[in-house]
Amino acid sequence: MAFCSIRMSDEEKTVLENYAALVNKSVSEVLRESFFEKLEDEYDIKSADEAYALFLKDPETRSLDEVMKDYGI
Repeated sequence: MAFCSIRMSDEEKTVLENYAALVNKSVSEVLRESFFEKLEDEYDIKSADEAYALFLKDPETRSLDEVMKDYGI
């Protein structure tokens, strides 16, 4: 397993440790989960922005029923 270190103030470390204790997790778990949640959120935002840009180029929409009919569902 890889190891990664980060620098933070003593106050930030205390807050992080207190939060980890509050949610009954290790500091590593809290940091790992927070990082990947943030990464997923950023990816979702980028994907939504790209989808919206495509929509603006061709704003024609179809109902779910129409799409299901097209695909024989």
